[in-house]
Amino acid sequence: MKPYFVAAALLTMFSCQQPSGNTPETDQQDTSTVTVTAPASTPVQQCYIKISGKDTSYLQFSTNNEVIDGQLEYHLFEKDKNEGAIRGTIANNIITADYDFMSEGSLSKRPVVFKLENDKVFEAIPSSFDAEGVPVFDKDQSKLKFEDVPFVKGNCK
Repeated sequence: MKPYFVAAALLTMFSCQQPSGNTPETDQQDTSTVTVTAPASTPVQQCYIKISGKDTSYLQFSTNNEVIDGQLEYHLFEKDKNEGAIRGTIANNIITADYDFMSEGSLSKRPVVFKLENDKVFEAIPSSFDAEGVPVFDKDQSKLKFEDVPFVKGNCK
């Protein structure tokens, strides 16, 4: 019985050894390639707040390549609030968008321009207003003027 036990133990020991690595299968290199598709770019959510005296404004938007989409709110002291959607583009850290908002029970639309600078966003000051009171901004971005008080990075609502 003991010789069978010793033989079984030796057989088990030798069968558990690792292969030497010189087999023809392991000498061949894997030449197959794997194609990885990059994920579609996901929108990046950014949120900013501006407090100036008793006025508070919120800017929240996401960017997807050069397209921005978000919300803009103005809560001006002793005036009706303006809340609505902004949609536009961003190029060279300048956002050019349309602001569709509700104020005093009326739906309105006007252009807005912002400059992104680090963790701050500065709103452009219109160069003039058209006959209907709609802000007009200079097409030459180097001539744009911006408010002194910026929106600063904040928590999203």
